[in-house]
Amino acid sequence: MSRILRPALAAALALLATAPSWAQTTGRITGTVQDAQGGAMPGVVVTVSSSALQGVRSMTTAATGEFRFLALPPGTYTLKAEMSGFKTYEQTGVVVGVDRTVELAVKLTVATVAETVEVSGESPVIDTTNTTTGISATADLFTRIPLQRTFDDVARVAPGTQQDATGMVVYGSSGAENQYIIEGLNTTGARSGTLTKNLNFDFVDEVEVKTGGMPAEYGRLTGGALNVLTKSGSNNFHGSVFGFFEGKGLASNDNTAADRPAWQTTTQKLDQKYDFGASLGGYIVKDTLWFFGAYNRVNQTDNTTVIRTLTAPGAPALGSVIPGTTKTDLFSGKLTWKIAPNHTLTGSVFGDPGTFDGPWLAIQGPESTWKSLVDQGGTDYVARYDGVFSNSLMVRGQYGHHQEKSIPGGPGRDMPAMIDQTVVPTEQTGGFAYFEDERYTRDQARADVSKFLGNHEIKLGGDWYKVDSQVGRFMGGAGQRIYKLPNDPTTGGIYYRHRYYVDDLAGGYNRSDPSTWVIADPLAVSPSSQGLSAYLQDSWKVVKNFTLNVGVRWEQQEVGNREGQTAFKISDNWAPRIGFVWDVKGDGKSKAYFHYGRYYEDIPQDINIRAFGGEITAFSYNYSPDPADYLPDPAARRSTLLGAPVEPVDPNLKGQFINEYLGGYEQEIVPNFSLGVKATYRNLGRVIEDFLVPAEGNYFIANPGEGTLGQTLAFYDQVHTAPAPKAERKELAFEVDARKRFSNNWQFLASYVWERLEGNYDGTFQNSTGQLDPNINSAFDYADFLVNANGRLSAERQNQFKFDGSYQFSKGPLNGLNLGLSTYWYSGLPLTAYGYSLAYANWEYYLTPRGSLGRGPSDWEANLHVNYPIKLDQRGTKLDLVMDIFNLFNRQSAIHLDERYNLVADGACAGIPANLCNGDGGLATGGNTLTPLGRLSDPRSTATNPDFLKKGIDFTLPRDIRFGVRLTF
Repeated sequence: MSRILRPALAAALALLATAPSWAQTTGRITGTVQDAQGGAMPGVVVTVSSSALQGVRSMTTAATGEFRFLALPPGTYTLKAEMSGFKTYEQTGVVVGVDRTVELAVKLTVATVAETVEVSGESPVIDTTNTTTGISATADLFTRIPLQRTFDDVARVAPGTQQDATGMVVYGSSGAENQYIIEGLNTTGARSGTLTKNLNFDFVDEVEVKTGGMPAEYGRLTGGALNVLTKSGSNNFHGSVFGFFEGKGLASNDNTAADRPAWQTTTQKLDQKYDFGASLGGYIVKDTLWFFGAYNRVNQTDNTTVIRTLTAPGAPALGSVIPGTTKTDLFSGKLTWKIAPNHTLTGSVFGDPGTFDGPWLAIQGPESTWKSLVDQGGTDYVARYDGVFSNSLMVRGQYGHHQEKSIPGGPGRDMPAMIDQTVVPTEQTGGFAYFEDERYTRDQARADVSKFLGNHEIKLGGDWYKVDSQVGRFMGGAGQRIYKLPNDPTTGGIYYRHRYYVDDLAGGYNRSDPSTWVIADPLAVSPSSQGLSAYLQDSWKVVKNFTLNVGVRWEQQEVGNREGQTAFKISDNWAPRIGFVWDVKGDGKSKAYFHYGRYYEDIPQDINIRAFGGEITAFSYNYSPDPADYLPDPAARRSTLLGAPVEPVDPNLKGQFINEYLGGYEQEIVPNFSLGVKATYRNLGRVIEDFLVPAEGNYFIANPGEGTLGQTLAFYDQVHTAPAPKAERKELAFEVDARKRFSNNWQFLASYVWERLEGNYDGTFQNSTGQLDPNINSAFDYADFLVNANGRLSAERQNQFKFDGSYQFSKGPLNGLNLGLSTYWYSGLPLTAYGYSLAYANWEYYLTPRGSLGRGPSDWEANLHVNYPIKLDQRGTKLDLVMDIFNLFNRQSAIHLDERYNLVADGACAGIPANLCNGDGGLATGGNTLTPLGRLSDPRSTATNPDFLKKGIDFTLPRDIRFGVRLTF
């Protein structure tokens, strides 16, 4: 679908209603106590303590000598083992991370006098119990390397990740396929599955970036997961006051105007950014009730500069600088209540309400076409219980509420948009081209139970959620966009397209009678979705150094329509997970591992809103620019209605999923330093997409290449059909990484990844065309759109190198000075010639085999972080002076070339031989086949766009320097 760029098992688990992905918020310490001869020692009292823990935890070892501390808040722990007649064992520096198990081997020796054996700084760096890959970042990392001040920026450090226009790409999965979890709450964008919540590092204790190998408790994603734990109070009062500034003379000018294509009218750069706030944490009742609160005000102004002469009346002049200001109030609060030993209640709140005032849409005309004041953001709430019973049974439960909002304002809401595509760059007058009023909420509850039975850890859990949407959709100001187009098929002159939503609920509406078409202003829709899932997993320690992880996850999703009815319900999403971890030497310092998993998509609200929300779009052609004269003229190009009040759904519709296979080996070379190798293979097993019936103008929802409706594709000519291929996306990656945990004043993480990403389908974000409409992208609308579609996919970066590290001076006048470096190098993206579709008003056609025109320029960048602490007293109060330099060498180079083979003003089929064109701008085929009649002889020389593969559309941002101060106490 085209769009503007922008039972029994459930019953058994009804009491375990939980969230779309059961993200962990705690870790654990396990191990055994032995005597000097290696015999198990029962009856040893083992205690753990930490500033992150309310009180201390103690237990007595079992007959096997085993001990187990569950649900530990992340932090650095001290473990003590005591037994009469033996030397007390004490190990400090035991680092516990979110969702990590630290296994320790404790040996007690006979004491002749009261003695303590102290062990320090030897906490293992390798988790030999699970197969999950990625990174876990604490303040030791994200305060010592150059990062933007938002939690998601740390994702770029993880091997196998990069960025597309929607977010974090994880081993070939698009940026709209991840889950973003804060305090166990799914905060992923309800509409499109992207990042919508803003939270800065001053509120954050730890960020987990999970890129694969996840057990059955994780689901409703086909990419990766970012799991964030916010800061808590403690038995000591602690806090900070901070302020940061960047921009103005600290930011370099944007020098890319001459290197951009003629159709790009502006550049954008940071003007100034003020970022200041404070935090305070401590106790209300020591070891019982803790609190933490933080506030951060962010004022950011970005300047948009006009780099082309705009001919629309009232448009900004060449060289004009238009500011856009974002004001955001970030806040976070948490109460932690130990209601009884080993039982904790936690309440959290965090939010990012704010406004944007400035150029909200592309600048192609006067202020009324682009200026808006947008009300945005939301507040989230979480309540969580963690309970440990007898150190062999753990119970968790949580309820959370998530909010999103985006409401644009301005005069452009009430004025039809007039768009002249006969000139380059495009000229626009009137009002907004497209906008929506959006409000979303997600309520979710979850619980799970973990039980240790011998060498088995059995975990049972599930989840429930409900998403509600309230969306007002405007095809343009006053409900329509009017395009001025060249080369009318009948007269050869100028004609007009009036594009608007048709109100099918208006009295007398008849689809086949244009005189009954009434503009929907707005098209209002309030659909909902519900989801339910359950999982069972077993982590079985077959022998001391070999763990087998087996699990299965079941998911159900019910997608609603505008009438409050169920559009479709998928109840058979079974996702097996199996893997093993082999501690090769049995010393906790190495592991060989393998994992297979199936992961199902959580279908975002976009399909509810568009496919089941009454979307009927008129492409009404006539010879009048008058907004009141919006009905078709039979003498002009064929007018169409696309869409239906509720699209038909294949009765055999199945869920969208990926299969993942990964295996690797990690070895701790010396304490705190490890090397690893890994291979990953991911493939799309099935997708949900919409198909178009051109002769009817209706869409339907199906699985391409499967079921009843998904077997056949129709061509633009409304005559021919072809068998529908299955969607394909195959990612093969090989990785080498080296990791040094922060110790002895330094750390680093370096990785190299080689990947091959091939197929005919980018994912829920269609990177090739820039379309973000999960499950209703245009990929399978016309058969013509799949001609030449197989090949190297748009996000393939065949070679990826990353290095992030820091060093802290410990002597002399530079004592305490921290230097951090982050750098990366990626090979270029595959290149394709894209042809313009007049019917879809976008570059939808692959005029050359996908990715066959070589590669674009490589992308690299280096960033620097400097932090100098000034100690103010002996209690730990200090003032940090901070500087970050982004794009250290001010390398403003193209990272994505213009792949538009032709332009709108050139007319349909421009640069394509007449005998090869399908009439709309794509390549014709020999009837009922996806094989084109021929190929373009030399696309670089025949392209009618003079900037094709010559100019860049995306560039490395100009160098920017950020200064900051932070007082901590």
